[in-house]
Amino acid sequence: MKQVFTILVGAALLASCGNASKNPDANDAAPLFEIVTNPSQPKYVALRISDRVDGDTSITYRALGLYENDTVGFNIELDKVIEAGVNDDGSVNEEMGFKTGAISFVRSGPESDRFVAALATLWNVGDVTQMKAAPVEPLVFSSNRSAVDYNKPFTYSFKLFFAPDSAVPGEVFFTFDTYKKTIEFQEKDIEYRSQIVHSLGE
Repeated sequence: MKQVFTILVGAALLASCGNASKNPDANDAAPLFEIVTNPSQPKYVALRISDRVDGDTSITYRALGLYENDTVGFNIELDKVIEAGVNDDGSVNEEMGFKTGAISFVRSGPESDRFVAALATLWNVGDVTQMKAAPVEPLVFSSNRSAVDYNKPFTYSFKLFFAPDSAVPGEVFFTFDTYKKTIEFQEKDIEYRSQIVHSLGE
């Protein structure tokens, strides 16, 4: 009986070890971080991406971060096919490089309202407290020499133009990083802040 008990205990231990090894990262989700590292000079705004969902023509991620320890963010939709905007010789691919809606920002809930409100606060833009209900689709220029490959770790650079037909479009540099699992807005000029914020929110 003692030998049988020892065998059963050993088998149970082996089984539990096997089950634990199946999901080594189950409780190891990457932590969120503050969307700006220097609130007094908020030139860079970054969020973590997760929860990839593949659709017929686009791929959707959740983009989340922290602002004053509160979760903020939105959904980001990217076309499955985003062609290179820069030719091999360094010239701009006028035909394929520019596309409206290749990257869209979509309200996902109260965290989206908090993101827009936080951005308005950081960039000193008044009267904006919530994200627009309809998807926000800027004109996108792909600053890359190759098409986007979502399955390969790489850093892709874009230029976004919010309200491109206005007198002063909201221009911002945008990075989509499949290696670090992050996105980042990099301010080009302070003069574009109001247009960007008002394009995203109301």
